[in-house]
Amino acid sequence: MQWFFDGDRTPPVFTARQHAESKHVTTSVSPLPRRGVAFCLGRGLPVLLERFETRLIMEELPGFIVHSPVYMIEGFDNVCFFDGGRGAPQAGCCVETVHALGVEELLVVGLCGAFGEDIEVCDVLLPGRLLIEEGTSHHYSAGQEYTVPESPWPGEQMADFLGGFAVKRRDTVTTDAPYRQTYYKEALWRQNGFYGVDMEASALVSVCNYFGMKSAVALMASDKHPLSPDSPPWTWGNVDFKARRDDFIEACVRLAVE
Repeated sequence: MQWFFDGDRTPPVFTARQHAESKHVTTSVSPLPRRGVAFCLGRGLPVLLERFETRLIMEELPGFIVHSPVYMIEGFDNVCFFDGGRGAPQAGCCVETVHALGVEELLVVGLCGAFGEDIEVCDVLLPGRLLIEEGTSHHYSAGQEYTVPESPWPGEQMADFLGGFAVKRRDTVTTDAPYRQTYYKEALWRQNGFYGVDMEASALVSVCNYFGMKSAVALMASDKHPLSPDSPPWTWGNVDFKARRDDFIEACVRLAVE
């Protein structure tokens, strides 16, 4: 079924801007800076608050699903930080909302499962292509197999800034159904050059591209998938994961502001 029609010039029945200005929203809403960081992992905002001097600028993002608080770091008023949600629909609504409030560039910080032979837990993946296996993206473009972020960071800048980690330029997949990642499908993904899987990134990038926003994605491998039924079974994390994850979050925050 086709969800996006190239010839459709009619406006949405209601927009993120209308929602933000509606009686449904009871908290104060103000314009946001042009750069935003969307954390698609639970420790994102807690690490920000633990390691930086922050200022709350919005108690709650308005929107259809997203209701994250929004913060700035003292002395860096050009970047805001918020939780991007879990799963493609919530992530897509988040981009709609922050775009309506002024964000023009987005850094997506999240986790992914690794199914590439040379990807290990705590490696950081910087995808240039994101395979679309979620439904949200198909409301923003017709027939796209994958989406490509237009990064605001030139060349090797992201990889250089995250040099304290094993950074790998590997393409990734975004799925709506984590329990349907079969051995057959992951082998097919590898054959086509994809090595990690998450649940938000392609939707975030697709909505950014629709609005002409720049975006970049950084994903830390949180778990290693067995490559065959005979491989060691799936496990989450490793002995270093929690500390490395928090350091990764801090490094991404510094990348965004510096």
